[in-house]
Amino acid sequence: MTATDVRMRARVARTYLDVAELAVTEDEPHRQVAAGLAALAAIAAADAVCGHRTGDCYAGQDHARAGELLERTQPDGAELARHFRAVIRDKSAAHYGTDYLTVERVTAMLRHARHLVDALASIA
Repeated sequence: MTATDVRMRARVARTYLDVAELAVTEDEPHRQVAAGLAALAAIAAADAVCGHRTGDCYAGQDHARAGELLERTQPDGAELARHFRAVIRDKSAAHYGTDYLTVERVTAMLRHARHLVDALASIA
């Protein structure tokens, strides 16, 4: 990833999370969308962190592999990977589920996504 790619993914991650935090306080469908956006924020943030730290990001569909790449980054990759996995665990339920996620689950997803986005502080 180029520096421009990293900055773009960082901005997108922040925006996904901003919109998710607005939507979460609404009704169940909005909360479900907030969960989906939290997952997208986590993915974009992981891309930006990995790109910034290693010059590369995971480009496949298996998000567990993205967590493995993130985990190998320094100095706090293991902690960030833990937050990433906590969000991604509910990604399918958020995007494709037929039951609404609970307030508690969505709030947890947002909290974990926030940790990832906060790690982007040094990236424009």
